[in-house]
Amino acid sequence: MKTTRFVILVFLLLAVAGQAKAQTTTGRLIGSVVDAGNGVLAGVTVTIASPALIGGAQTKVTDGHGEFTFLSIAPGVYSLRAELPGFIPQERSKVKVPLGGAAAVFIAMPGSAFTGEIEVTDLTPVVDPTQVNTGQVFDQGYMQDSAIGSGNRSYTTVVNQTAGVAGGGSWGGVAQPRVFGSTIGENAYFIDGMDSTNPTMATATAVLNFDAIDEIQLQTGGFEAEFGRATGGIINLVTKSGGNDFSGAFDARYRDDSFQESGDHFDAGESSTKHQVFSATLGGPILQDRVWFFTSYQWVNDVFTPDGSPTTGEEKGQNFLGKLTWQIDPGWRLSAKYTSNPTTWDNWNASQWVMPEATSHAKDTTSILSTELTSVLSDSLLWNTTLGTYSYETDVYPQSGDLAAIGHYNFDTHLRTVNYGNQQYWETTRKDFTTDLSWFVDDLFGSHEFKGGIEFSDLNFKDTNCRTGTPNGERCVPDGVGFFFNDIEYGGSPLPYLMTESHTSGPLDYDGTVSTVFVQDAWRPARNVTLKLGLRYDVVTYDTNDGSRIADMDKFQPRLGVAWDITGDAKTILRGSWGRFLHPNMMTLPRHVRTLAEPWYRWGSCSVALPTFLGITVSSSEECVAVAEALGFGYRTDNAGWDPYGWLLMPGQSFATEPNRSDPNIRATYADELILAFEREVGDQSSIELTYVDKKTRDIVDDTCNGNWPTPTADAACDYFFTANIPELKRDYSGITLTYETRSFEWMTLLASYTYSSSKGSIDYSQGGNLEVDHYPWHYDNIYGYLSGHRRHRIKLNGFFNIKGDWTFAFDGHWSSPFTWMPLENQYDNPEIPYGYRALEPRGSREANSNYQLDLQVSKGFALGNLRLELIGSVLNALSSERPTGICWWASGCGDLGMGEASDWQIPRRYEVGFRLEF
Repeated sequence: MKTTRFVILVFLLLAVAGQAKAQTTTGRLIGSVVDAGNGVLAGVTVTIASPALIGGAQTKVTDGHGEFTFLSIAPGVYSLRAELPGFIPQERSKVKVPLGGAAAVFIAMPGSAFTGEIEVTDLTPVVDPTQVNTGQVFDQGYMQDSAIGSGNRSYTTVVNQTAGVAGGGSWGGVAQPRVFGSTIGENAYFIDGMDSTNPTMATATAVLNFDAIDEIQLQTGGFEAEFGRATGGIINLVTKSGGNDFSGAFDARYRDDSFQESGDHFDAGESSTKHQVFSATLGGPILQDRVWFFTSYQWVNDVFTPDGSPTTGEEKGQNFLGKLTWQIDPGWRLSAKYTSNPTTWDNWNASQWVMPEATSHAKDTTSILSTELTSVLSDSLLWNTTLGTYSYETDVYPQSGDLAAIGHYNFDTHLRTVNYGNQQYWETTRKDFTTDLSWFVDDLFGSHEFKGGIEFSDLNFKDTNCRTGTPNGERCVPDGVGFFFNDIEYGGSPLPYLMTESHTSGPLDYDGTVSTVFVQDAWRPARNVTLKLGLRYDVVTYDTNDGSRIADMDKFQPRLGVAWDITGDAKTILRGSWGRFLHPNMMTLPRHVRTLAEPWYRWGSCSVALPTFLGITVSSSEECVAVAEALGFGYRTDNAGWDPYGWLLMPGQSFATEPNRSDPNIRATYADELILAFEREVGDQSSIELTYVDKKTRDIVDDTCNGNWPTPTADAACDYFFTANIPELKRDYSGITLTYETRSFEWMTLLASYTYSSSKGSIDYSQGGNLEVDHYPWHYDNIYGYLSGHRRHRIKLNGFFNIKGDWTFAFDGHWSSPFTWMPLENQYDNPEIPYGYRALEPRGSREANSNYQLDLQVSKGFALGNLRLELIGSVLNALSSERPTGICWWASGCGDLGMGEASDWQIPRRYEVGFRLEF
């Protein structure tokens, strides 16, 4: 039925000839021309030019309404010239066309009494009068000067300057943003028009040379029907293409131990640190105005010692990019790109809580190959097609390479010892195809931009994941087994009291698809009003290891938006939007519903667990057997050196002994979002925007013990885990943001924002198998409350000063109100907890402390013939603040720390130096 519905919608779409810009790599320039009396001028010749515009200058003639539109042009800075006999020609410079948006230009042409007279004006439109979404666009000039230190030179960190966005830590060594209360797994990432989101983790994994990025468009909410697959934000970026002139850059950044200051909680002399980043780019013409090329390379070596860690970690990474752009003829453009970033980590999980023998080694590679064909079929028809592949491969295993040694975790000290407890080897791929058509219609009760398109993604996940502590040190094999110990301090020494025996089904394969069709109309019934009506339909399927379909989810997603240019001059805009947004889940979903059982058992030590929890002391294996028989417990003998008396299996400590299952009517997670905004130009190249956001995320998918479905029950059976839309799981976000942006002075650029928000929910980032809602009531209690990304107040201040003499002073300051936490107890604190932990108070019930940081950077440029040399110095945490960033949540404390005491702090002041060569 869903397939039939999708096919019908596709045919209807093709019949109306709409457009699917899908994830656009271009922008638009729109405008109108009037005479001195404000009468419309038809027949005006308008010409635009830019170094970013392959194929040379473009020309349009104003229509009967005096309006003109340039479609599908590369984002960048343009010059514009308007000419009509009998009128003074007009020139406008510094017209900034944003990625995914429109620059609006309004021109008044007075009559001319003299020939050769020209009126020239600098113009940078700051407000898009047709926009209904919220977000921020970052061009390459702003990014270069505002990103302080090499750690912030990334597309996933620069977007944190946006109101309503917060850093969410990192995954796979890549920083992950949180948008309007979403988790790090709710965003969608598009690079040169292709979906580049990791289909298994729903995160960003691609690493790009910062100098290879041309522009970034972040949509935080209210995005139109052409955009989807996200309940968080849309991060859309385009890479550079080259140009008619050869250009390039070499950038080097460096810091080490001597660049680090000590503090109250950090001793620089005990911290081994070295950070080196070298990158280079080269672009230019192969054929002038016809074929351009762009290449980039980056090498990273990062040696790091986390605060208090006994081990130093090291990252070694590279990334490559090559791109060709071919202007086939004035109406057809083809581009192709390949990028890859192989990376390795030694002691990847180095931490104060991980002993040297328990660290891990990791390596991964993200590769993307994509092509895009853009066709301007006529002044009213635009066709775009994208085809590409994404792949991600990763291996994680003990740093020592020893797969036989058993990992330990101590509940008293919270230290991990002996060995890393996991090994995984997996690969995930995405094959993506989109095609779209735009149809622009005038004089149909106003103007229309009809859009419609289709997108199809074929997904695959090859997974091998199991415990270490395997017999003979083997990798994950069918019917294999691995072990892990939980220790406690007993008699002054750490001794195992619980042993987890985990079975694995070996390497398995999973498949999925995401199919999309949408239609939309951007209708301008009046020159100063834009109505955007859209409908998006997604179908998401997942097949488990034997090819059986375990999820067939679909959802219609209506979108409604309005933008009212109150004063009619693109300076005062009132906008609002409401929409439903689907999240396609991730490839871990079919893994959780594999047809092969992977049981695990938690055995209690006869020597330690028995006297600790039951008050029974035994002095031989025979006595322990007798206790087991008397109490009806299971018993197993010991492998040499573990516990000479053996191990007991208590009731309720056997899990997933049958294959997992899922609700056959599982639904896709979605968010309903309402946004109201007011934006006003408050001076030359300056604007202020006030935005209200309300977002509710529902139908979150996770698993629970089978006895809890559909009604949670105490002591419910856990013979297998059941995956479904768990009613108790949800997220609620509401907030107000105030943003001020100005480039009104040649010497200053400023982006400032304030956010007041509430971010609540019952689950944070989930791969579909979180601890929440496993066992009732232990994992259900107090799960709703303030999420980890919640801050009631946030203030951000970013920008730079350009001073005479080619000096640049940049600043990045932020302050947030206290983060939240709640007390937890584990099985050692309360033996009735089956495993994991229990929240003793509602999520985020307690406040810790506020945080602030100020980063500064100064650079000085020098002209060396055709080269420009720039010397760069950065100061990270210039105020050397050491505010706590982590709290001990455990009721029984964290080793020497009591509950509520700080466990992590900001790193004190540190420095970084670098230089750039550009031509």
